[in-house]
Amino acid sequence: MNYPIKYATRMKEVIFLSLLFSIVMFQIGVWTQQSYPVLFYAQMIVNVVLVIALVIEMYARLVKRGVEIQSDSDTIRIHGETIRAEEVEAIRVSGCLSASFSFKLKGKKSPRVASSFKFMDANCEGIREIIRWAERHNVEVIKIGPQSSMINV
Repeated sequence: MNYPIKYATRMKEVIFLSLLFSIVMFQIGVWTQQSYPVLFYAQMIVNVVLVIALVIEMYARLVKRGVEIQSDSDTIRIHGETIRAEEVEAIRVSGCLSASFSFKLKGKKSPRVASSFKFMDANCEGIREIIRWAERHNVEVIKIGPQSSMINV
C-alpha cells in the first residue's frame, strides 16, 4: 500500500534563527547610533540563507513523496528507492503523534536523509503497517523519546 510522506527540513528553526540574528543586528545599530558595514554584509548573508531555506522548503512541500509497503514483500519503496529487509539494521521511531521514522542500514553509521520521513496520514495506518512489516521481517524498532499508544500495534 502507498502512504504519503513528508521530510522534516528543520526550516522553521533556520527561519527563526535568521530573524533573531536580524533583530540583534538591528538593535546593535540602534543602540550605538552608528552604521557598521560589517552588519550590512552580515544581514545580506542572513537574507541569502533565508531565501535558500525558503526555496528548499518550497521544493520539499511541492514534490509529492510516498512509501510503498507491501504486506507480502520483503522490500519497502521510499520515493522510488527500494530497501530490502535484510539491508535494514533497525528502524528508529522518534516522536509521538507525528512520529518520524529513519532506517538504519547495515554497515552505515547513521541513517540517510532520504530514508528519514514522517507519515502525512492522520489515522496512523502507515505507522501501524511499517511496525507490522518490521515485526514480520525481524527488524528491530528503536523508539526514541515519549511514545503514544497509537504507535503500538
